[in-house]
Amino acid sequence: MNNQITSDRRKHVLKSLYSSSQGISMIALIIAAAFEIMMLGYTVVNPGLYGPYIMKYRLFYASLLIVAVVYIALNEYARRDIEHRYELLRIANPVCAIFFFVWSLAVTYSDSLVTKTIDPAVFMTFSMVVPLSFSLIPAVYAVIVILADSLMLYLIVSVNGAGASIINIIVFFVFQFVLGIGFLQLKLNLAERIVQEEENARIDVMTGLPNRREYEEELKRIGEDPLPDDLHYVVIDINGLKDVNDSYGHETGDRLIAGAAGCIEKCFRDWGRQYRIGGDEFVVLLCAEREKVDELIRDVKKSTEEWSAENGVTLSVSCGAAGTSEHPDSGISELARAADEKMYEEKYRYYKSIGMDRRRYGKGKRERDRDQGQQ
Repeated sequence: MNNQITSDRRKHVLKSLYSSSQGISMIALIIAAAFEIMMLGYTVVNPGLYGPYIMKYRLFYASLLIVAVVYIALNEYARRDIEHRYELLRIANPVCAIFFFVWSLAVTYSDSLVTKTIDPAVFMTFSMVVPLSFSLIPAVYAVIVILADSLMLYLIVSVNGAGASIINIIVFFVFQFVLGIGFLQLKLNLAERIVQEEENARIDVMTGLPNRREYEEELKRIGEDPLPDDLHYVVIDINGLKDVNDSYGHETGDRLIAGAAGCIEKCFRDWGRQYRIGGDEFVVLLCAEREKVDELIRDVKKSTEEWSAENGVTLSVSCGAAGTSEHPDSGISELARAADEKMYEEKYRYYKSIGMDRRRYGKGKRERDRDQGQQ
């Protein structure tokens, strides 16, 4: 479960990174496409400059133009759907980055055949375009740069001699590692901060559990697919919280809420996600056999008894659970209503057993029907 949460968070960070980089990616690719169109035109206007290598250069320029146009089209195709765009770009970005490096190496080498010397300007330029345009993970970019630099330095030493390699090593380090990786890490840190702020907005401050906003989004996600056969909806409500607030103050009531959250999290953390959806109401969504769900509910009640003994204040909860095994044709909203109904039936019995005024508390459907039958 924890591994899944970590994986989901990483995916969320990358989505934020891709989304925040959308504008600069499109600008960089549009500029690259326009530049390649200009260079193709230049091979037509001044073919003598390229000599016997003219077709090779036309192939270079045309291939980069095609990649840029395809990338722009993919971005436009998935522009409004961040999930779709993420699935496309997490594959397209590394592929395009590798292509750009290989392309720049090939052009640089071809230039050496024409000019009999190596000018790494094209290579360094595209080394900067890659992190700006393609939002790579810094570690992936570092691996690509190390491999590409090794090839480039080999070419420089082979063509220009060993004396020029020291200067180029320094230049490559500054441009690629310091600026390139530094810029990528800055973007990644920014994306993580954005995700952290979004997560904070979904966390209940008092209990540390996901709040109602996260709960409602999870219900929406669950409702988009067929429900699992062993899905259970568990609702847990604190008994007598209003009386505690009235008699001992809201500070004590808050202790009960935090205590209940701790008990629920301790018992259910390995089985499902827990939410605080209201003042004293919690929900757990989990996939398990009904026997296990009942066992976990008993564990929660035992845990609240232990908490009460340790803290000198009574913490009591009422619980209700409903699963797809009992309601095979129901949606998640129907499970919620069924679980809520069972919780109120248990709450009604609790208040009745301690002699409190039943008119102040809700009754479950079966309890109401039974009372009406007695009348």
